[in-house]
Amino acid sequence: MAHVILTGCTGTAGSAMLAQCIKSSKVARISVLSRRPVKQAEGQDKVKVHIHQDFHSYPDNLLSELKGAVGCIWALGISTTQVKPAVITYDYALAAAKAFASLSPVFNFVYISGDGVRMAFGHRPGFILRGHHTLIWRKVTRTPGRFTPLFARVKGEAETSLLALRSDTPGLRIWNVRPAFIDESQNPLKDGPDMLVKRLSYRIAPLLRAVWPNGVTPTSPLAAISKDCALETASKDDVKARIQGTGVTVEQGDTLGVLLANTGIRRLAGL
Repeated sequence: MAHVILTGCTGTAGSAMLAQCIKSSKVARISVLSRRPVKQAEGQDKVKVHIHQDFHSYPDNLLSELKGAVGCIWALGISTTQVKPAVITYDYALAAAKAFASLSPVFNFVYISGDGVRMAFGHRPGFILRGHHTLIWRKVTRTPGRFTPLFARVKGEAETSLLALRSDTPGLRIWNVRPAFIDESQNPLKDGPDMLVKRLSYRIAPLLRAVWPNGVTPTSPLAAISKDCALETASKDDVKARIQGTGVTVEQGDTLGVLLANTGIRRLAGL
């Protein structure tokens, strides 16, 4: 059984990842990196929460605790801290991948990127739904144009830079996972404070599922696919033969690199 690292476990995607790993018989140990305690981890024997404030660096004593982990699901999202979004989205992810690559001979870094929409506060470009809440289109791209939003641009740059790390670290395998509208309405787990956004999301989710299913990513299938990516041990050729198809791109290079678009996530999950 495996040891995995999780981040973002107080958020919508990350809490689903934690729930999936807790119930998985394939996962023996879960190391959660978090700035604050994680309610969902309380009383779970195989979960250890490491309170970690600086995601730029990983001291030796923490890395020794993480030694032997075979994968990380990086679901750290934009928070209410004063840290710039680009730092969280790009710098933190790159720092973690570099630090974790030597934890085991083969290490899977699963980066939760984006291929759809998200709920947010404030008047921002997107579809105004109610008051100050907006449904924002956040299509991530590695080839940005003049009008590409900053969030999509930075996520795309992070994907590219993570893939580039493979040339210097042969044991590092990169999975860029692009969920669309993350629908937790059927499996609510998040313990965060954004209750108004959550209620609004629950109202929107059934409509999106009905009129635009390929724009929706249910949390449970997303978590199951991400967990499988983190635990993957097969060769690049075997993985390619098994998952190649609509919504999945196996990147060039000797070491495994995969892009999972939302259509690929849904296909692999049987949706």
